[in-house]
Amino acid sequence: MHICLLPPEILLHIFAIYQKDYGPLNSRATLASLARTCKIFKEPALDILWKDIGGLEPLISCLVACLPEGVSEKNTRGMLTIKRPLLNVEWRLINRYTQRIQSLRVFTTQLDTIDDRVVQALISAPSLLLPNLRRLSWHDDRECFVPLLRTLLSPTITWLKMDSGSSNYPSFAKAALLASLGAQCPCIRDLKCFYDGVDSEETTDAICEALCGLKVLLRLETDILNTRALYHLAFLPSLEYLHLILSVYDAGEPQPDCISTFSSHFDQVRFTIPTPFVLSQRLNNVRFFSCRSVTVHVDHDDAPYDPVDATELISSFSRCFSPTLENISFEFDYPIGDIVEEDILDDPTFALRFDAIAPLLSFSHLINLDLDWICASAIDDASLKIMAQSWPHLENFFLGSLARWLVLPSLTFVGLVHLIHHCRRLRSIAFPFCACPVDVNSKPFSETIPNERITTLFVGVSPIVNPISVACQLHTLLPKLTSVGLLTSDAEFLVPPPFEHFEDGWRRVNDFLKVLFTNAKMKRNTGQAPLAHVVDLTDPGHSAH
Repeated sequence: MHICLLPPEILLHIFAIYQKDYGPLNSRATLASLARTCKIFKEPALDILWKDIGGLEPLISCLVACLPEGVSEKNTRGMLTIKRPLLNVEWRLINRYTQRIQSLRVFTTQLDTIDDRVVQALISAPSLLLPNLRRLSWHDDRECFVPLLRTLLSPTITWLKMDSGSSNYPSFAKAALLASLGAQCPCIRDLKCFYDGVDSEETTDAICEALCGLKVLLRLETDILNTRALYHLAFLPSLEYLHLILSVYDAGEPQPDCISTFSSHFDQVRFTIPTPFVLSQRLNNVRFFSCRSVTVHVDHDDAPYDPVDATELISSFSRCFSPTLENISFEFDYPIGDIVEEDILDDPTFALRFDAIAPLLSFSHLINLDLDWICASAIDDASLKIMAQSWPHLENFFLGSLARWLVLPSLTFVGLVHLIHHCRRLRSIAFPFCACPVDVNSKPFSETIPNERITTLFVGVSPIVNPISVACQLHTLLPKLTSVGLLTSDAEFLVPPPFEHFEDGWRRVNDFLKVLFTNAKMKRNTGQAPLAHVVDLTDPGHSAH
């Protein structure tokens, strides 16, 4: 069948694939040419061409093109202006294109290219300017453009982002607009609202009013959600995801007597915080009873953490979240892995003890636990056994391997065996330990079933003795493991005893793991016997050179 005979729905799909493959910018000229090729191509090509608009320029260009010559011009400041209001016939022509727009992004620099007359013309459209708009991203906070923003807010919008642009304080007009958001855009499912943490009576009242009207809101990201607004948010039955950006001022906010309790379908929460202390204070009066995943992003460029604040933050998790929590992860803007200051890395006060981690034991459904940012050198094998028994569903476990800590780990190979023995679903492990071979004929090694799921083991900076025996025992427990990851040293990082030879030792482990894995694969494929001397090498009494 000739392409011109295809149904419009098929052509629409073909043109959408072309735009996706070549990108919106590179495909615009081709789609415009297709729209002028024939009547069959015109409507599908225009639909794709105008579906996603990355700025006001196409909209303004359309307005100019639809006006008679001489009606629009550039003023003395280089801004577009018009000499008279638009006529109905001109609006109908413009609407042929604007009705196709489903996604629009507006930035301050683009608004600087039009004068007040153009704005007045746009807000005076006889009908909805963008009647089929689904996604709107607005990056400006000047009060003179708030009427234009209000004009763009159609009842069809399901995704909305508003931030302060060049200003960091929301205007009164925008606060009023925010208060009416529920009535204007009742279908919003995803809302992002950022004002650099500004908190005022206007914005607080506005966000509370908006939240009451957004009955189908699924996702919210904001930095102006104080305790009172958070209390209103807890009553939204549809909310599934919350990203709350906190500032240092949130730690000093008076805590109310009431508890904000999130239940229903609430699934994920993400916090962006300056320090752990700020979050632990905010969590005192919040409960997430159905939340399954929490991510904490620390937006701070100072030392790793205050041990007291870190302990309090972990403790607050047990009060704030229910035992059904499945995922806990931390992200740091501060490059913890790049720390080379020895006074930090060998400071035992950074080492959190088991008591600091113990509040997390109640989360018996944990699948992913990321505590890689702490120093875990004070946690021993017995403590790790308790942790492993408490979290039998773990699949990914990261503990204290992110930085080059020079505090000697209390964990040994026995702790690793406990973890493998009790957490049968594990796929990835990361923690530093003192690696030396153990007695394979005694517990827990003798009772541990090999885990073929684990393909990733990261040891950070872990001292090691007898690398070949360690490799053999690792292969016995983790037959699919082909290499071990570690933090390498550099000119700025001088490794003191007993860590000085850890890199060479783990390189030997990796070399031998490859041999063992290849031999095991050969055995499976051909039925040949494994290397005869491998069993002997797992004996810690064997001498390896």
